[in-house]
Amino acid sequence: MNNKTQDKYQKTQQNAASAPRPLPPKSSPDWKPQACGLSREELREIVAQIMG
Repeated sequence: MNNKTQDKYQKTQQNAASAPRPLPPKSSPDWKPQACGLSREELREIVAQIMG
């Protein structure tokens, strides 16, 4: 590649890396979490196994 092409490539790579990411969709105001049937202790055990 010549320098002109390299410069153009680097600029597009920099712009793509610094581009703002789209925000996730917002939940409705009346959204509430659903119970999963596990106790807090069971959830803690699962997280502890995953985290190590």
